[in-house]
Amino acid sequence: FCRSKCYYCGFYSVASTQLKKAYIAALGHEIQLRKDYLGTSEVKTLYFGGGTPSWLSMDELTDIVTTLEMNFALNCVAERTIEANPEDITRDKLKGWRALGFNRLSIGIQSFNDEVLKRINRTHTAQDALRSVEWAADSGFENIGIDLILGLPGYTRLHLQHDLEIVNLPITHLSVYLLSIDSNTVFEKLMQKGRFQPQTDDELADQYLWVSDYLKSIGFEHYEISNFAKNSKYSLHNTSYWQQQKYVGFGPAAHSFDLNSRQWNVAHLKSYIDNLANDRLSFEKEILTDKDKFNEYIMTNLRTMWGIQEEKVQLQFPDFSKTVRPKLAPILENGSVVCQNGRIRLTEKGWLVSDDVFSDLFVV
Repeated sequence: FCRSKCYYCGFYSVASTQLKKAYIAALGHEIQLRKDYLGTSEVKTLYFGGGTPSWLSMDELTDIVTTLEMNFALNCVAERTIEANPEDITRDKLKGWRALGFNRLSIGIQSFNDEVLKRINRTHTAQDALRSVEWAADSGFENIGIDLILGLPGYTRLHLQHDLEIVNLPITHLSVYLLSIDSNTVFEKLMQKGRFQPQTDDELADQYLWVSDYLKSIGFEHYEISNFAKNSKYSLHNTSYWQQQKYVGFGPAAHSFDLNSRQWNVAHLKSYIDNLANDRLSFEKEILTDKDKFNEYIMTNLRTMWGIQEEKVQLQFPDFSKTVRPKLAPILENGSVVCQNGRIRLTEKGWLVSDDVFSDLFVV
């Protein structure tokens, strides 16, 4: 659930709370039905995202967390993250989230410019954003991340420089995304009508490289294509995706992975609720072939600063490992990747053409 739909957002969400009570009941039921999905694997991270979980009341959030704790061993969870919009954050909520064990906060800010925020239909102001980070730090959160988007309408180099004054904020993590025009978004419709012209790839590339250099100069580590961290405060949850660990997701459109298959829930709120009312799980499933697993290993691991391990490729994917080395030669020559200490990693230049690098290394 979201208060309003952002013009760039292609994720499944609804801007009405009419079915919220029924949804929370269905969510609890799904958690119970799928408590064995991870087998004996230890749960290491918990992440509340997808829509705006900060819009939940404390009672609603407590009910969901309690259901999770009743069905999963969460004692060893090192990271509990909740996504929040700045306008939802109050001192009382921050205190409540801390009491529920949340130790990491991810705040969706996107820009610190009020005009830019209006153009993308965000419902907070720049002042809301600044205050939310300060309140979070005051309440005891030591691991705070924010999101910014490059290439928004009317977004200039001056806006970018202003946004990067976040150096003065007590944050440990920053996600910097390049604006993409997703299907069925307001921006797609505006572009089709000629009312919105996205920035060119060269303009976005210039901003991205400038941001990367600047953030590294003030102590942030560029550890994934879109993510920067201070003091090694990487997102443990997202890193588990990139390192292909098991995970289970609950709710409409949520994805799960058990090492051998991926499945994703129906992306329709009413169908999700109705199916669970009849003890039915509604999802699609894909069984991964060895080729799929190899390609996913390349795509997910190469997008991080740790890259891919040549030894692991040889041991885990012997049938495909021999194809990697000859394909690497031209990519090494053009400076998109480097090979060091048995690892293959993207360079700063490589971050910008990562999709091309992945496809060049894939087995088809």
